[in-house]
Amino acid sequence: MSAKDKEKWDKKYACPGHQINREPSEWLTANAGLLAGKGRALDIAMGEGRNAVYLAGLGYDVVGIDISDAAVRNALALAERANVKINALAADLDHYGFDGTGFDLILCFNFLDRNLFAKIRQALLPGGLLFFETFNVDYLKYSRFKQEWVLGYSELLREFGDFRILRYQEVDREPTAFTSLVAQKPNT
Repeated sequence: MSAKDKEKWDKKYACPGHQINREPSEWLTANAGLLAGKGRALDIAMGEGRNAVYLAGLGYDVVGIDISDAAVRNALALAERANVKINALAADLDHYGFDGTGFDLILCFNFLDRNLFAKIRQALLPGGLLFFETFNVDYLKYSRFKQEWVLGYSELLREFGDFRILRYQEVDREPTAFTSLVAQKPNT
């Protein structure tokens, strides 16, 4: 990401009273039965922390990363209101090295950087879960997104095909279209 991206997201998240949605992702809550409620979790491009706060409430030790300082402040404020603790970091994911201790759970919602796929694989512990949901190619019919910002058909299945796919969907429901995945990294 660039300084321009950081500026864009800081401006969006710094608006007084801005918080699009404080509720966790529907995909995350619908599949909450798969969550152990313990261990380390990483929320990539966490925005204002709605999913990170939810996981902390379940008992996870959560690290949330976003490029925006304003988003991190909002996430920490949301965590405080929910009486939970998260470790929220402002960092450019292009230059951030996921720490070497590994994560039991990794989330990535509404963000796509294919360069992170390898980092996700490396940072996720054996048996760990990946929750991924973002826009897919059908979303181009409803938005001004660029092709590189959306997943192709079955792209996550191909990328994480050696994982155990626990849940998967591709949705095209105007005005949105997205792909959702829950996958478990093999134990070996």
